[in-house]
Amino acid sequence: MEETTDIDELKDEYEHIVDGLQNFGFTEYQARTYTALVAHGVADADTIASTSGLPRTSVYKALDSLHEIGYVVITEGRPRVYRPAEPLEVKSRLSREIDDLFGRLNTIYEVLSEKGEPQLIYTINGKEKVLDKIGEILKKTQEDIMISSPRFSEMMDNLENEFISAKKRDVDITIITSPGERVIDGAEVERRDRLIATDMISDGKRALLASPGFEACGYTENPSLSKHLVNFMDILMKRS
Repeated sequence: MEETTDIDELKDEYEHIVDGLQNFGFTEYQARTYTALVAHGVADADTIASTSGLPRTSVYKALDSLHEIGYVVITEGRPRVYRPAEPLEVKSRLSREIDDLFGRLNTIYEVLSEKGEPQLIYTINGKEKVLDKIGEILKKTQEDIMISSPRFSEMMDNLENEFISAKKRDVDITIITSPGERVIDGAEVERRDRLIATDMISDGKRALLASPGFEACGYTENPSLSKHLVNFMDILMKRS
């Protein structure tokens, strides 16, 4: 293995790439592991840990999860050697998933148009404001809330008190999130790879759809839209 790689000379670019991959559903550890592996081309876990700055045990977990979704190929042997899926192949897959996401948005648009209902979807810009809106929804929830997000740890970091308060009110919380993300105790949790956006439904009547990095969101209290997202998340929970 080469001791010096381009990644050592381009740390700022490395951090930029890591941040960008997280906006497309990678966890931080997955993003750091995949980027370090791309820099080497082929590497073992020790080399990736050294380049990424992550603990070796965390690198193994990230490599296994990346392998499960087809972003890393494992070569059997001692030690195991890993190589990344080609970045353009990953880009193609992510593009298809983004197309699917916007297809869902268009379906929502058509559902409301066909029903002749006012499309009262409010747009909120700015990460702080989006997280504040999520916190506001949590405070209003009386019965149940469903949340699908690849970055649930970040919500917990900012809104843990609101989640705890909801549990104390006996709110049923259902979470779909990426492996390794921190969640609230007592919630029903489903772990999924390749999540991109954040979907949220409160009491079956409030709905929020946020961008991957919480930079912007759409919010509505339209019952038809909320029902549509509930159906989608039910399918996601049942998907094998």
